[in-house]
Amino acid sequence: MKPQVQSEHRVINGLSYLSVIFMPVGFPLLVLITAAFTQLAPDVTRSARHALILQLLPFICFIVLAFSIGGISLFTSVNGRFLAGSGLIIGAALVLLSVVLYLYNIYRAIRIFAA
Repeated sequence: MKPQVQSEHRVINGLSYLSVIFMPVGFPLLVLITAAFTQLAPDVTRSARHALILQLLPFICFIVLAFSIGGISLFTSVNGRFLAGSGLIIGAALVLLSVVLYLYNIYRAIRIFAA
């Protein structure tokens, strides 16, 4: 599905995704806060919201991983090797997810700039 981006909003939409390089989470959040107080186009708000979710997802996954491994180790008598191995496997999967989302943000920015 090709996003409908107006030509005058192309820069701010692309920067929302590209901000994963220079200001992750901050720039899309700033655009959303600005959109709450002004009349920005719906495509700007949609792109900023989507970029914010894509940039917050890896952070939320790592928080859930830390609490789940800590909770498993505190409240169960699971073997330490099993806990370390499963934590390593899940951590590697989350790092892979983070890299994929990072590259996807850059891909989306390039696609918007090229449109």
